[in-house]
Formats: sequence, C-alpha cells, structure tokens
Amino acid sequence: MKKWGNKIQRVLAIDPETLSVTLTYADGQTVRISLAPLFRTPRGLAAEVMRGNLFGACYVESGALAWPNGLELCADALLMESVAPAVKRPSKRRAR
Repeated sequence: MKKWGNKIQRVLAIDPETLSVTLTYADGQTVRISLAPLFRTPRGLAAEVMRGNLFGACYVESGALAWPNGLELCADALLMESVAPAVKRPSKRRAR
C-alpha cells in the first residue's frame, strides 16, 4: 500500500540533457525521475519552461517541484514515476 502526502525536501541534481531530476524526499529516500514525457512535447506551462530555457531553474516549494513560471508538480505523482533509486543498495540475496 502506497503512502500519500510525500514531500520533496531537496533537489540534488538536474540534468537538462535527459530532462531528469534527482530528488530527496522528506522520508529520506532519494530518487531519479525522468520528466521527459512532460517536457519532450511540452504544452502550457511546461512549454513556457522549455521556451524560457528554465528547466534547470526548478526548486522545491511547499514540498512540490516548482519552476519560476508557476508550474508545480506533485511530489506523490513524481514518486510514482521515478525511474530508479538514486543510490543502489546491496542485494540481500544469499550466495548459493
């Protein structure tokens, strides 16, 4: 069961080339999230971000990912779209 109400604590890295960000959430998890589906063929506020070359200007506002033009992305929705944990943990599998 998923826990809702997650908040982003910090933007750790922004990669304008791959349109991805690495975020740390308030619960301590760090994830890399691809925003390519939103920004490769942008509309509305996302188009403004791309026209203004503002992708790298994202920041955290009230626990959401935000841009100076007013675009905000929900922390829970971003977490559901995360591509991978940013830090790999050792496997707990036992050797045979």
